[in-house]
Amino acid sequence: MREAEYSEAAVEVLDILNHTNREDAQRIPKSFIKFLTDISSKSYKCKFNHEQPINGFNLRKQTKELLGFIYITWWCDKEEHEKYKKLIHNDNMKKEEIKETYNVNDIFKDKKGNKIIQNENMTETNIVEYKKENIFQKFLNKILSFFGSRRERG
Repeated sequence: MREAEYSEAAVEVLDILNHTNREDAQRIPKSFIKFLTDISSKSYKCKFNHEQPINGFNLRKQTKELLGFIYITWWCDKEEHEKYKKLIHNDNMKKEEIKETYNVNDIFKDKKGNKIIQNENMTETNIVEYKKENIFQKFLNKILSFFGSRRERG
């Protein structure tokens, strides 16, 4: 599935590169262009209207990733490269913090580090049957309680 998505994204990237400035396209190594050509889908055809700006295209996520890689690696200057490098590093750090905060292995631990569910401390519970007394049974029990309480007194 992912291979198909990236092979179609490679077709879109190659189409976009065919319609960019020659100078910008020549800054990309031929080995990377060959890589994109090798992985590109032979059956997929993209239909972009190159008369409108690129932000008007309906690009795949993978296409945006590849174009971002091309921009950061070969097209931007040193300052922008450092800026994006720091931005990517900060995003990765945030993802790591989130992973640590919501660690799947620690879901069943309380804040002190003790496990909330412990088999030794669990008490066994049985199902208790509940029977509702009808009015006659309540009346009979009430009368018997009077006689039972008189026997104890006398």
